[in-house]
This record gives sequence, C-alpha cells and structure tokens, in this order.
Amino acid sequence: MDFLVIVDLFSLLFLGLADNQVLPALFPLIGASLHQTVQTVGLLVVFYSLAAALASFFVGSLSDRYGRRPFLRGGALLFALASAAAAGVSSFTGLAAARALTGLAAGSLSTCAIAFAGDWFIYRVRGKAMGWISTAYFAAPLAVPLAGLMADRAGWRRVFLGFTVLGALTAAASLTLPEDRVAAHSTPQKLGETWRIFRAFLARRDTSAMLGIAFLVSGGLVSFLTYLGAWLQRSFGLSTTAIGLVFALGGGLAVISSPAGGALSDRFGKRWVSISSNVFLAPALLLVPLLPWGAGLLAAVGAVGVGVAVRQGPITALVTEMVPANERGSFVALRNICSQLGIGAAVFIGGFLYERHGYLAVTSLCAGMTALVAILLATHIAEPQAAGG
Repeated sequence: MDFLVIVDLFSLLFLGLADNQVLPALFPLIGASLHQTVQTVGLLVVFYSLAAALASFFVGSLSDRYGRRPFLRGGALLFALASAAAAGVSSFTGLAAARALTGLAAGSLSTCAIAFAGDWFIYRVRGKAMGWISTAYFAAPLAVPLAGLMADRAGWRRVFLGFTVLGALTAAASLTLPEDRVAAHSTPQKLGETWRIFRAFLARRDTSAMLGIAFLVSGGLVSFLTYLGAWLQRSFGLSTTAIGLVFALGGGLAVISSPAGGALSDRFGKRWVSISSNVFLAPALLLVPLLPWGAGLLAAVGAVGVGVAVRQGPITALVTEMVPANERGSFVALRNICSQLGIGAAVFIGGFLYERHGYLAVTSLCAGMTALVAILLATHIAEPQAAGG
C-alpha cells in the first residue's frame, strides 16, 4: 500500500509541475506567436503562481477538515480542463487566464499531495518517502525535450493538448488513492479560523522562518529556470529541442539524487542535509552563466540539479512535522503560498534583471536567495523530535 501511495502522490505532484517546467522552453515560440517579449511572456509564471497561492489558501485548511483526497481528485480534473483551454486560445490574455486556472489546480495538488504524505508516513522514514515523491519536481524537466520537439514540429498548442490527456489519465488514476488519515469534521471551516491558524504560524520563530525558506527556495530555483532557456538561445543559438535536452540533463540527475537525499536525511538528520545541500547549490547557480557552451556548462547545470534534489525531501519532511497533524494542511498551504509568492516576485525581478543586465544578474539573485536559506536553516530551525509510532 505504501508503494501505491507514493506512486499516486508522485503522479499528482508531477502533473502540477510538469507543464510549468516546460513553459520556459516554449517562451520563444509563444512570444513569436502572440507577438510578446520574453519579459511579458514571463508574466505567465506570475499569474500561475498567484492563482496557485490563492488555491492553497482555501484548500489547505479545508483539507484539514474534509480530507486531502477530494481535492486531489478535483485538482487533477481541473488541470485537464485548464490545459484544454490553453490549447485553444488565440490571444495572450486568453493564455494568461488559462494558466491562472492551471495554477488553481496545481496549488490544490501540491498542497494536498504533501499533506497526504505527511499524514501517511511516520517522521522516522518520511525523508525517504518524501525523497521518492519529490522526484516529481525533477522528473518534470524530463518532459521538456518531448515538449520542445512537439512544439518545434507541431506548435506550442499541441503541448497543452498533451497535458490535457495526461491530466485526464491522472484524474482517473487518483481514484485508487486510499482513505484519508485525517478525520473529517462536519463543522464548516470559517475564514476567520483560517486566519487565526495562519497568524499563529507567523508568530512562531521556527514556522515563520520556514515560510521564509519556502519563499526563497522556490523563488530562487524557478527564476533560474525561467530565464535559462532564453539565455541559452540568445547566447549559443540553441534550438528549443536542444534547450529541452539541457533541462533534461539537470532533471535526470535530480531524479537520481532525490531519493538518496531523502535516505541520507533519515540517517543523518533532515536539517543537516538541508543546510549542506544549499551550501553546495549557491555557488553552482552563480557559475552557470560564467561558462562557455560545452561540458563545463553542462556539468554546472547538472550540479544545480543535484543540489536542488538533495535538499527537497529533507526540507519537505521538516515542513510536515513542525505542526500538529490537524493543522498540517494549513501549514503546507501557507508554505505553498509563500513558495508561489516567492516564484512570482523572483520571476518578476528576474525579468527586469535579465532584460537590463543579463542572465548573470538573475543567477546572482538566485544564489543569494539560496545562501540565505542555509543561514535560516542553521539559525532558526531545529530537528523535530517526533514519536516513532
């Protein structure tokens, strides 16, 4: 049963991540088709992130009362419908609206998949479980080469049609999810109660620091990825397919590294592994735009993939153990809101930096955010002493 839970949660999380990962590789084609600049097309990530944050706000607290499973199933179905809408638009405004709907679906999937895993797996082995589930974050870039090839040959709209089919299949597969381990309550969840819980998280030193970490982790990574494809095309003249292969290299190494990072964190501590991986990652981010095209640049992209992957499972396991189980969905939701706000802010600032100062300015921002993550983990977060049962 645990294996099936991991497969289901991986699939749902992958669905909410893959289309957002392939989007940067499609930026040149979307911009040319809809007559928009790279900076303007980058706003699609901002709209997506804000919608995902909105969905997390409501769904997280509701899932604490009514269970995670209904929102996982509904999110997968909404994702399929939103992808179909994105495939049929003829204007940038229409595409932005469709991406916002996709963000609503992805926010529900991300919040409830992580909370469901926290409910299901005890902390002693949760790092390993989260490491496997978190491979969804890094398997997602493996879809980029296929999406790039499809876009080059048939247009970017066919990519969203492919995600429509994938969303429908994942929605059907979600019917095999087991019963929630969160007891449902008949009393309606009031908005004021949600705000009270959120204020309590913000008032605590450790949980507020973890929310800041979520802002920095997601913002630093996604800003790096968002403008990587445009920089590779501008600097080296790479095709969309070749850009996709670069993304796949980082994603492939991350897929291999993520389970190992989770297993190491169960053995040596989630906090220690999280700190070490961020210390490794910060200089790797800074190095990428300083290298010419070739093996050195590909090695630096691979190092970024490994660093990002090793930290993901341990940090996620820490997040799910910092609050009681009946508030886990709310905390994961607030963490996801901070993540999406971080993505929106970093991508927006990154677009300004990219257009005026180049990709090195973007990666400098990302490296600084990553270094700050390591500092916050070292100074504000303690390893939870969880019961083993």
